[in-house]
Amino acid sequence: MKEKVLTPDFLFEVSWEVCNKVGGIYAVLSTKAATLKQQLGDGLVFVGPDLWFDQESPFFLPDAQTTLSDWAKCANREGLKVRVGRWNVPGEPQVVLVDFRAFYSQKNAVYGQMWEWYGVNSMAAYGDYDEGCTFAY
Repeated sequence: MKEKVLTPDFLFEVSWEVCNKVGGIYAVLSTKAATLKQQLGDGLVFVGPDLWFDQESPFFLPDAQTTLSDWAKCANREGLKVRVGRWNVPGEPQVVLVDFRAFYSQKNAVYGQMWEWYGVNSMAAYGDYDEGCTFAY
């Protein structure tokens, strides 16, 4: 009997380097995007931080007709500021960019929850910890 292979309807990949060319992880994600897009179509969704506040990202292609457009409208109405579109890499997968800046005012509460839930100690944190943690939240 042939074993049935299950394929997910959606695969979400979350990374700081989605539409944010920083280093090696960007290269890994962007090169596997075309292959995964062939297999999953618009079921492939990359999620990253919206870091382009003063200008448009050259890596983000706005697209109001993605399968996540209705969800994005609801999320924005609820106070989670997101943009949906395509990542300007081979395969042009769907992307969700999250503007996490509104959570800065709640960062101490977020850090408290991270400690309670996962034992993550933020007492010695410095540098870009605030951005990464509030985006993760």
